[in-house]
Amino acid sequence: MKKTTIKNFGGLTYITVTNIPIKQTDFGEVIDMEPRALEKLVSEALIRNKIPVRGAEFRIMKSALGLSNEAIANQLGISRNTVLKWGKEVEKRLPPPYEMLVRVLVAELMGIRLNATIDDLRAASRAKGISLKAA
Repeated sequence: MKKTTIKNFGGLTYITVTNIPIKQTDFGEVIDMEPRALEKLVSEALIRNKIPVRGAEFRIMKSALGLSNEAIANQLGISRNTVLKWGKEVEKRLPPPYEMLVRVLVAELMGIRLNATIDDLRAASRAKGISLKAA
């Protein structure tokens, strides 16, 4: 089976996903994975590596979950406009309390077990390079 690599996944310059299966269709080559599988893989890496959550990271996590802004707002007990703002401001980091809430929500909905201390939920000061293997 043919494989490919995506550098700068979702506009995140520090993310490279390798070993992505592709298949040939009548319309050309397409990724041969379950929908949202790459977003889920990247979201898990973002959480486990304590990557700061900016709007760009938030958009990938939101896509992985397949949730609307309203659904996320309801889950977190905040306004839909706040969630909408996060997705629009791709370079701006979420305030630390919201960042932690998003990290916990995504982990919970994706079945990722997190340690429960504040330090374990707090992100690093900046993103580091991450290389992931899709299959």
